[in-house]
Amino acid sequence: MKILFLEDDTLLAQSLLDELEEYAYSITWVADGDSAADAAYDNSYDLYLFDVNVPGINGFELLKSLRIASDQTPCIFLTSKNEIKDIKLGFELGADDYIKKPFDLDELLIRIEAKLPKLSKIQLSPGFAIDPTNYSIICMDKETVLAKKEFDILHYFTKRLDTLIETQSIIDDLYPDEPISVATFRVYMKNIKRHIEGVAIIENVRGVGYRFKTL
Repeated sequence: MKILFLEDDTLLAQSLLDELEEYAYSITWVADGDSAADAAYDNSYDLYLFDVNVPGINGFELLKSLRIASDQTPCIFLTSKNEIKDIKLGFELGADDYIKKPFDLDELLIRIEAKLPKLSKIQLSPGFAIDPTNYSIICMDKETVLAKKEFDILHYFTKRLDTLIETQSIIDDLYPDEPISVATFRVYMKNIKRHIEGVAIIENVRGVGYRFKTL
């Protein structure tokens, strides 16, 4: 899921980026309203996260201009402007939610999930798709349900196409609380490769890690 994030506080922005990317969200971060406007008009996003008091066009005016242009992308304001008149204005301009700073990260994640489209089939290539709702892959119209840990690994790779990733980094990202062994990870990879044969490949760069590519 693609999110456009407007925030001029670098420390807060970096903190949120680190957290949100762990949940496989694709984040475009900009620090001023004019850059956010350019990004919104040039790209398609699933959600906007906008601060209000930022350099250039402020978050309120930015959302107003987007709504005038018929952009109905869900928008959540994350702002220290917490007076009732500000909250009212935010919703009048077309916001879908309004979160006052400081906020709890878990609450933000819940509200993001509520605004994003529900996960369904994700098409990766003409003959290859994955469906996170039931941990299945569809290869040339044949659907196969994977074990959850195997699907989680595959889903992780689909967010990082053509990127060489170190084995230990993958394990650390996917299993921060209960790490698995490299040997166990290799078993999962062997099974995944068998299921995606003919539609995608996972290159094993010896001594480094893996790279995922669709065919």
